[in-house]
Amino acid sequence: MTRASRTAQASKPKTETIERLLDAAEQLFGDFGYDGVGMRALTDKAKVNLGAATYHFGSKKALYIETFMRRFRPLNAERLQLLRDAQSRAHGRPVSVEIIVGCMVKPTYTLGLTYPGFDALLARNFAVPPKFLRAALHKEFEINIREFISALQQALPDIPESLLRLRVMFSVAPTLMFASRIGRESEASDPDIHEHILKELIRFIAAGLKSAPAVNEVLPSWTPKVRR
Repeated sequence: MTRASRTAQASKPKTETIERLLDAAEQLFGDFGYDGVGMRALTDKAKVNLGAATYHFGSKKALYIETFMRRFRPLNAERLQLLRDAQSRAHGRPVSVEIIVGCMVKPTYTLGLTYPGFDALLARNFAVPPKFLRAALHKEFEINIREFISALQQALPDIPESLLRLRVMFSVAPTLMFASRIGRESEASDPDIHEHILKELIRFIAAGLKSAPAVNEVLPSWTPKVRR
């Protein structure tokens, strides 16, 4: 056996332990939140000892952040890439609201089918993020949402930015919770079902974004944002 082979063989148990901890944390934190889960419950779920969890992550807080960012960063990157690809194909013209919404929700919905615990965790963190996560969440999310709001402003120039932001926030949490719930339903495994659901979801959100304002007043400055 070569040195490289021995190194790879030795690192395999370490990688498996980390993945088991992250998978257990994703499910438990998604179901019960940060304060509702102790390290003992996490290690029992992952079938590892407490010392291994401490060795790899140091604290429950560090484990929570890594659990969240493991899928959140790639998800954000995929959404932005889809939007930028659509803008490139539009050759300077505004991208349609339906396409923008599709770029925004399809990766999240699809991820929720594969990892329903993560969408539940994501919904929790948008609603009531732990204080220690807010700065990281703001940094990751604000850049993403800014590009989507900008694209929506081009498509819907008559809708105020503050109202567009509010309506996007209206759509985020329900989408996350629905995707996480349907991902847990074993009978909802037909790809055609999800294709139809996505089409309805995109049309529903797009119609809300395009609708006339309910009131004429300018929305106040407290329009929801991810807090620092």
